Amino acid sequence: MEFAKNAAPILVVLGQSNAHAHNTHLPEDQVIHTPLKNVHGLNREYNQAYGLDDVTWTGFTTDGMNLGETQDDTCCLANYFAAMWQSAIDGGADLPDLYVIQISIGAQGVAQYEAHSWNMWYAMREPILKPGKLGECDISLYPLATEILSLAYMNLLASGKKPQVIGLHWNQYETECHTGSKALNDAEANYKNLFWGLFTALGSNAVGTGIPFYLYRPLTENYEQSRIERMNGIFEGFRDSLADCRILDLRQTDLYTDEPQTHGIFQPDGIHYIPEAHHKFAEIQWNDLFGERE
Repeated sequence: MEFAKNAAPILVVLGQSNAHAHNTHLPEDQVIHTPLKNVHGLNREYNQAYGLDDVTWTGFTTDGMNLGETQDDTCCLANYFAAMWQSAIDGGADLPDLYVIQISIGAQGVAQYEAHSWNMWYAMREPILKPGKLGECDISLYPLATEILSLAYMNLLASGKKPQVIGLHWNQYETECHTGSKALNDAEANYKNLFWGLFTALGSNAVGTGIPFYLYRPLTENYEQSRIERMNGIFEGFRDSLADCRILDLRQTDLYTDEPQTHGIFQPDGIHYIPEAHHKFAEIQWNDLFGERE
């Protein structure tokens, strides 16, 4: 892909624990301490708030950039992709600066209620913002995300750039499959409502127009497989009805094996991806832009 000189490519990564690679940590030589020159993110210190007049971009590091929970320096798509982008520019590639937005908290679904009754991605949840680590934070993620995405998009427009979302990643499904019942029955409608708000905040007049949209195929064996099949059907419906929607399916990669429970892609808990899986997601995003689509 070629970008105009004033282009501002945006990578957005949203969801629950697998969106930020829970329980992983980058090797020290991959941790980005010094802010990157050509990749920018939204640091919690300046942007984890409602009612901002504007967002504040800072050079990307691997800590402090998730506007959800506090878990940093993880082996996630956003961190891997940011490093790849900067490395390409350092190597002479003619690329514009990249802008990364991350918002995720573990164990949060899109239904209003479940066992703990605090699903933070429920779109109609009243605005709440209590920062912290998993188990302590309490953040209404939908109003925060839509506000931040809109502000970020308008910020880039106001600076004379042409915002271009290169990927909106929604890495979440587990809570609906775990909870089942009403949460799963209402999942399609709740996702439609949520996705519409996200696309609108990013300047699109309809879901699936002009924004590459990435969902993740549920592959865990930790939940009833009938629930997994239903969720797969919901995601396939989005893929088939939206203009540029892709389901990332690790069964189609060289990582996937016949090993029970982990299948070469999960940590021993059978639900959280290993670092290599997250790196594969970053590679797929990169290849969709610049190489052969996998």
